[in-house]
Amino acid sequence: MKRIAFFGIMALFCVDAVAQQPAEIVLKDNINTLSGVVNVKKINKQTVWTMPNTENSWIKDTIVLYDYPTVNGDSLYRDKNSVIYFNKKKMSYLLVQNKLVNQGDETVLHCYFPMSADYVENLWLASDETAIVDMETGIQYRAKRTFPDGCMRKHISIKAQNNADGDVVDFQIFFPKLPETTKNVAIYGVPTWNMRGNQFQLDNRRIIGEMSNRYDDAPQIKRARLIKEEKDYNKNKHDTWAEYADVHLIKPVADGTMALWLTKDATYLAVACEQNWNREYMGFEPQTQLLVDNNKELFLKNVIGLPTEHIFWINGYSGDFFAYVLVFDPMPLDASTITLVVPDGEPFRIWGASWRGKTIRDINVNELRANQSLFEYHPRVIKE
Repeated sequence: MKRIAFFGIMALFCVDAVAQQPAEIVLKDNINTLSGVVNVKKINKQTVWTMPNTENSWIKDTIVLYDYPTVNGDSLYRDKNSVIYFNKKKMSYLLVQNKLVNQGDETVLHCYFPMSADYVENLWLASDETAIVDMETGIQYRAKRTFPDGCMRKHISIKAQNNADGDVVDFQIFFPKLPETTKNVAIYGVPTWNMRGNQFQLDNRRIIGEMSNRYDDAPQIKRARLIKEEKDYNKNKHDTWAEYADVHLIKPVADGTMALWLTKDATYLAVACEQNWNREYMGFEPQTQLLVDNNKELFLKNVIGLPTEHIFWINGYSGDFFAYVLVFDPMPLDASTITLVVPDGEPFRIWGASWRGKTIRDINVNELRANQSLFEYHPRVIKE
């Protein structure tokens, strides 16, 4: 049996970015519901929220914040009505969001708090119990500090700034940097955000902010070895197709994962392919193109080490993960998005044949550039 592996039918686009020292790499976005009931009351025409007691209620130290960092609430809470809601018993709960990032030489947990009250009291951020544990190695990464300063091991009260409605406070807890290989963590000691050993898979890595204003070096791609030349090529006769082996192997990633390199001379788009059978056939549509920022068109020039006009065979092992790299004309460094357009291919006769086109719209360029290290060559290891 063979599995069709045409670029035009790749069904999954996945970004599991590994950092190349960007400004910020998002490791995990998550939304939690507070475990306790928020006490909402009106005092002198002002809305006051009293947060539920946590296991730290015996600590009496308090800090009052009048000045604090905020972020745009619209980007976090699309439906402002979801910030606070009432169940059938008229009890108030709060939805809070957090984000775990690698930034510089530290890992930062952003704890977002929607400030839709005039005053909030009894909020708790972090203490000496706050830690991230790598669930594979058991290594503990203990909290070092907070921003705003002075929030460690204290109850926090917040006085609303000028515009209480819609402000989202950006509390930050700093840890030693998690390695890029970290996959699963548990976070302890952040009770207001419902983290008491909650486990998270770091499966949402993506880059935030601009990549540095520099071109990439061209990717180092192992060229496939031609083991049989095509002879009297006929798309409907598979024994006339060329055969290749020793393709560029990579570590396992989701089928269809992509990475992008911007060089002065060319644009390189790598695509991950999972090999389901020892022998598979592939093909590329020559009219494949990239639409840069929904404006400039870049047409496929070639595929590194593989033919672009004819169908061919790839020989390997079921369970291999390999990459092929499409080459286009260069694009500007300040490009934000690309749209990948693959036209329908010409029909042919073979088991499972299908060459339907695909359009993947508005793919973030920085996210793809952050994926480059996923495509480093990784030799096959077999144990029998």
